[in-house]
Amino acid sequence: MISGNSTHQTARRRGTWALIPALAAAVTLALAPSAMAKTEPVAGGKTTLKLKKSFAEFLADTGTKLKAIDPAKDKKSGLQLPIKSGELDSKKVKGTLKHDGGVELKGDGGEAELTKFVAKFGAGSKLTAKVDKKSTALFDLDTDNAKLKVKNGTTNISGVKVILTEKGTQLFEEITDMEFEERDMTYGKLKVAAEPGDLTLDGGDADLTLESAFNSGGITASAIDPATQGAGKFGFPITAGKVSPDGGSGSVRLDGGLRLTKGGTNLDLTKPKIDLAAGEISAVNAGNRGTILSFDADQPNTTVKGKAVTITGIEARLTADGASAINTAFGGSAFSQGQAFGEFEVKGTTG
Repeated sequence: MISGNSTHQTARRRGTWALIPALAAAVTLALAPSAMAKTEPVAGGKTTLKLKKSFAEFLADTGTKLKAIDPAKDKKSGLQLPIKSGELDSKKVKGTLKHDGGVELKGDGGEAELTKFVAKFGAGSKLTAKVDKKSTALFDLDTDNAKLKVKNGTTNISGVKVILTEKGTQLFEEITDMEFEERDMTYGKLKVAAEPGDLTLDGGDADLTLESAFNSGGITASAIDPATQGAGKFGFPITAGKVSPDGGSGSVRLDGGLRLTKGGTNLDLTKPKIDLAAGEISAVNAGNRGTILSFDADQPNTTVKGKAVTITGIEARLTADGASAINTAFGGSAFSQGQAFGEFEVKGTTG
């Protein structure tokens, strides 16, 4: 058992143990929070493993070699692995985190590469990694004393204990050519700083309620397939999109289009795209995409409930190019920049 000054008593045979810090580090990164009633996407951040002093001394004494696999990094504060993706809860440590990089282990008994670490939190929390192309549960994650705090959008988790599983112990014994008298060994604690990720939209619709000026004065409006029309609204299918949880950035791509008709002349505006950060809406007109509408980028409100993402408050107004396109198509100068066009409401879904 590794403790105090009797570090070497943990093994019957001396061997290389650099591998453990790396693995523990990976575990660190595995640790991620998830929401009890609501999970939030994660697309960045890092996890850091701080080893117990006695265990760190043991590694140094045995001369174990370990090397972080890029983009993982060896830092003074511990081994840091980047969080690639996942879902976390803002209330309790529950969810899944996937990581990039890994650890290369070299010992008297051989060597191995541990990559694609995945941390699953909940009942029976585990940290797995790819070993010889096979996903293996190398660590148990004890979250009984874990602390979770969300600050400025970053989810911070600390106090997670990392413990070797039987499979993890067997792997380390083989690599290090040593046998442990104590199973279920604790190697350290994990700290996680997870950054929120964009919401990926893969379905749903965006509704448009037109201002009366575009359904009067000789102008009629109709939907271009696969857009739909009914109950005073036009619906455009969402083909793709990525939106930040607060709605402050991202874009939504729509299919179909809107046809404005007057006196036998048609103006087709197809494949709209909503740019939330820029406060702009573009569309294809006569084969060319241009920005035809704008809106106050600070006004949209984004609500996430499970897999449903709703964005309201997109009050669109004509840009100079949009007004010019309508005036040119129908003649005259009835429309101008800044004139109200209609309000969009995005009702998307995530995978």
